[in-house]
Amino acid sequence: MQSKAKTKGENLQILIKNFVESRDDVVIAFIYSNDGLLLAKYGKTEGTKEEDKEKEDIYGALTSIVEKLLDKVSLEYKSGRYGSGSFETDDNRIIYLEAGFEAILLLVCDYETNLNKLFPIAYLVVEKIAQLLEDSFDFKYNSLGIPDLAIHDSFSLGLDKFSIQESTPIIDGLKTTHKFAKEKQIERLFKLIILGSGAVGKTTLVNRFLKKENIVDYRPTLGISLSTQQYYVQGFKEDVIKFLICDLAGQSFFRRVRREYYKGANCAFIVYDVTRRDTFEEAINFWFEDAKKELGSIPFGLIGNKIDMEDEREVTKEEGLAKAKEIKSFFIETSALHNINVQDTFKIIGIGLFFKHFEENEN
Repeated sequence: MQSKAKTKGENLQILIKNFVESRDDVVIAFIYSNDGLLLAKYGKTEGTKEEDKEKEDIYGALTSIVEKLLDKVSLEYKSGRYGSGSFETDDNRIIYLEAGFEAILLLVCDYETNLNKLFPIAYLVVEKIAQLLEDSFDFKYNSLGIPDLAIHDSFSLGLDKFSIQESTPIIDGLKTTHKFAKEKQIERLFKLIILGSGAVGKTTLVNRFLKKENIVDYRPTLGISLSTQQYYVQGFKEDVIKFLICDLAGQSFFRRVRREYYKGANCAFIVYDVTRRDTFEEAINFWFEDAKKELGSIPFGLIGNKIDMEDEREVTKEEGLAKAKEIKSFFIETSALHNINVQDTFKIIGIGLFFKHFEENEN
């Protein structure tokens, strides 16, 4: 966790470095203010002197393209039509996203970048940028780290809904391919159900997302606990996402009420304790199988909790990742007790659900 004593510029630089280093597909990233001032920049530079010199030349050319693009995008920003989107050259994709009212994030990526996997993380990053610039970043509940989230290949943001066909190049050699924008305001309620065996940390996970003080003693939830939380995606501030979070008690109670509990769910988190192999096996063989039978193809997230207890770990990260690929779910490891990856996990799901349901609200 980064210290609050660091300057705003230092924290922006730490964040953007963490982001670029966490991605194989991002070549270089820029944070600009909305009046064109460069706030932070980071590109991968490891290699021999000759390789570094070659990269510097490439980065110089890419920076020139980005600055020309920024002039064009800024016109839309000032006229109130700014959102996010992507462009392409012969060799690269360039992604831009609004970062609150004060900044824009521009990413130069490999041409083969999977945008369905990049955009959810990028939207999370611009939220962190916006909070840093607005002095609202809460280091108690948030981190400048980038969550190691595995997104299955079948996941889609429905990018075809946002594609622009045969667009005129915005500048020489650069044409728009996607534009994320809309005209009417929406409000969307997403029902998220939390599943898993007793004492895996489900309630603590929810409390951390809601920014409640942590409850250390793992007293079992009595019945069903319902919570609500509001959220919005950067660039879509008028569109309120409301989470209805349902945290269920143990297995015997669940069997009696599960059909009503499942009804209307948009997403399910399956939580297990990395220090208890039996909870991992139950996560797949009981909780996932039962929910999948009732809910079909809604997004699932497999969450390995209690990574703060590394010395007692019984389930490796690789095992969790392999199982998530098998069941085609998101995968991430967390520590609800120490607030590692908690906010980011919930928010990335919110981003995915927002775009998944975008089309039906537009029509």
